[in-house]
Amino acid sequence: MVNLLLFVLIVLRLVIGVRLLTVARQNALPNLNWLAAHFLVQAFGLAFAPTQGNPLGEFAFSLFMFIAVGTMTAIGLMIVFNHITFYQGKASPAVWIAVFSGVCWLATLYGVAISPSGYEQSAWVAAYIPTQFLILGWHGWLAYQAWQTVKQSNLTEDWVIARYQLIVTYVIAILIGAASSLVRILFAGGSAVTPLGQTTALIALVSQILTVVLQFLVWVMPEAFRRWLNRNQEAHTKERASLAALATLEIIGQAMTRDTRLVQIICGSAARDSIGKWLGTDDSTTIDRRISTMGYQDWEQLLNRKDFYNAIKLKSDPQADVEQGIENARQALIAHQSLFTMKAV
Repeated sequence: MVNLLLFVLIVLRLVIGVRLLTVARQNALPNLNWLAAHFLVQAFGLAFAPTQGNPLGEFAFSLFMFIAVGTMTAIGLMIVFNHITFYQGKASPAVWIAVFSGVCWLATLYGVAISPSGYEQSAWVAAYIPTQFLILGWHGWLAYQAWQTVKQSNLTEDWVIARYQLIVTYVIAILIGAASSLVRILFAGGSAVTPLGQTTALIALVSQILTVVLQFLVWVMPEAFRRWLNRNQEAHTKERASLAALATLEIIGQAMTRDTRLVQIICGSAARDSIGKWLGTDDSTTIDRRISTMGYQDWEQLLNRKDFYNAIKLKSDPQADVEQGIENARQALIAHQSLFTMKAV
């Protein structure tokens, strides 16, 4: 049973990793490559899990592959993803978290080195688990902050809010699994053969299965699931497209005014004018519809358009910092990925 769940877990992580690599390439989002690597490395390491009946778990180096590669390397990749995704141009705790993690990982590697086998692990192996609580808790906190921000707008669609809620939920599931692993290592010698070891290993695997299913829904977001999340909202009518466009422009405009002396209404107007020129139309309905479907790469192209810059410069205070305003907008694209990144497929 445990090995069957393990196989399912590996397959799902491979699917998510490959999908994220595709999305990263299609949307020119290099930060997603780090997240994709996180899932792929986890899948590789899980193949060496020390569970009864797993032939790859019998090798002398299996514990190293399972812990050092599949878990510790994956956690390191999550540090990079959090930093790149949410802290572009801003102070980040990533360095201090990496230093703390490095110390814990050295202790873990020592534990791996002195462990008799994957089925009889030193208590030192559990030293990596505090880093899971720290780093994945950090990941969940960032998602919670984003959730609190987007839900304040009545124009935010339900699927956007749900995506952040699901991230918080899967982080909780991961931490339950980490706690179970801590018990297994400290009180069952890391074994998944003893009754306690089997029970805690099963809890960890089930929590990871739940986690990976939620992660699939978050990072792949099938269109049918997105529509289900939006089941209580009206369809994308003309009015809805207009509201979605307004919500998006509001986020961009607010970001551009931060410490720049720019005016939000001018930034929004310039964006609409530039998109109209891009489309070759002055029709507001067509422009609204286009704005409501724009992904990350589309907004990035808009911010690079010279007519967008010139329109803001022409109408703004001479002392206004247009360059910083556009940089602020780029950071907003990163911070609100559910609106601009990885559109449902």
